[in-house]
Order: sequence, then C-alpha cells, then structure tokens
Amino acid sequence: MKSFVIACGLAALVPAAAFAHSAPKSSLFEISDVDRDAVPAGTPAAFYVAFPNADRNEAARQVGEDSFSFVPLAFIPLSDTRVALVSTGANDCTGQACSGLNAVHYLDHPAGEPRYPFTLSGEWLDVGAAGVVGNPAQRWGWTQAIADAPVLYTEAGGTWQGRSCGYAVLTELKEAGPVEIARIPVYFSDASSDEAAAEVEGTITAAEKGRSLTVSYRGSGAFDETYRRGPDGVFRLQGESRVPAC
Repeated sequence: MKSFVIACGLAALVPAAAFAHSAPKSSLFEISDVDRDAVPAGTPAAFYVAFPNADRNEAARQVGEDSFSFVPLAFIPLSDTRVALVSTGANDCTGQACSGLNAVHYLDHPAGEPRYPFTLSGEWLDVGAAGVVGNPAQRWGWTQAIADAPVLYTEAGGTWQGRSCGYAVLTELKEAGPVEIARIPVYFSDASSDEAAAEVEGTITAAEKGRSLTVSYRGSGAFDETYRRGPDGVFRLQGESRVPAC
C-alpha cells in the first residue's frame, strides 16, 4: 500500500516534554492516529460495497479533477442494522494547497454485529478535517457523549512559514447523513517565536450532551473554552478563541 507522509506540525509530533509543566486533563473519548496501513477487522466486505472497483483494501476514486486513494479506517455503529464505514483518501497531488478526503458510507446489514451482506444506503466523500500535501485526517475518534447520534472526530492541520496549526471537526452521523456540528482549534506552535512556550494543545474533556462541550488547553497557558450548541445544531465558541491562528 502506498504510504503518504503527513507534513504538518500537529500535537502528535510534539515531544511530551514540551508540555511537561502543565498536566493534561483526560480526553472525553479515545482519539487515535490514523493508520492507513492497517485493515480494521470486518471492513473489507463493506469496503468492496462502498468502492466496487477496490483492489484488495485500496480503491482509486476520481473526485473533481483529483485522484484519491481510499482505504478503510473504521466502523461506527448507527443502529442494530446500519453502520457507518469511515475511509480516508490520500490525494496524488502533494502540493501545499492539496488536501486529502475522508469518506463516510452508510451501509445496511442483517441485525447484530456488522456483517455481510451489506447494502449501500448513502455516500459522502468530503467529511471532516483534512491535511495539506494530499493528506486526509491525521487523528480520529468517535463518541456518543456529545449529540443524540454518534459524532465522528477528525483532526488535521499543517505548517505555514514556521507556524503549525491543527484543527478538529466534529461530524454528527445523523440518520439522513453526516452533518458538521463544530470546528475547533486543537494545536498551535510558532517555531519562529523567541518565547519559551509558544505552543498550545487542546483536548475535548467534557460535554453536556446536546448542549455544550469543553476544550481544555495546555502549553503556553492552561485554560478552558466552552462551545455551546445553537438552534441550528452547531456548537460555537462565544467570542474569540485564545488559540492563535496561522
């Protein structure tokens, strides 16, 4: 399988010692690195339904003018008979302005654990956060603690003129399809700064389901920011974030 180098300065690439002076709070849910070389158990049969032209566990797909190489990432259960298959697509273009894609397919299956036969019931090829130089999401997770439907977490970012920024997108996997409900800065570092601690890292540490979520930051300062859900279903921070932008 073709490997793609993530060229961005995200938190996963920063030594733990950089944040040793501020103890991290526990994450609300598990977040893992995206491993495009791993094939999650049970996904191949579903992946072939989502991408009929798949060669083993990799599929080429033309989206607009760009070609992407998709591989399966995970199942997220939506009901006893429906599952969301999450896949990541790396772009053949490796320019700084080129980004990858994350795909979500809704698949129906017999009651119980996800199993063959699968029937495709929905396809979305541009979901969540994607990185630069052709890369899809770098980190991911999911939770049922934020909204009524399962919420997919995707994280990505990049580096521009010595400044590295990372952001996360929360996508609620509603019955009718994925809906973006939050966009959150989760990392900042400025290699050009003379300050001793010019970097911050954020983690979602708490949520009041359907109402609010809290992001806790550490690094150059320890602080919390709370996002509240509006009438349109989107979680927004009131005012400006204390996290610098690239």
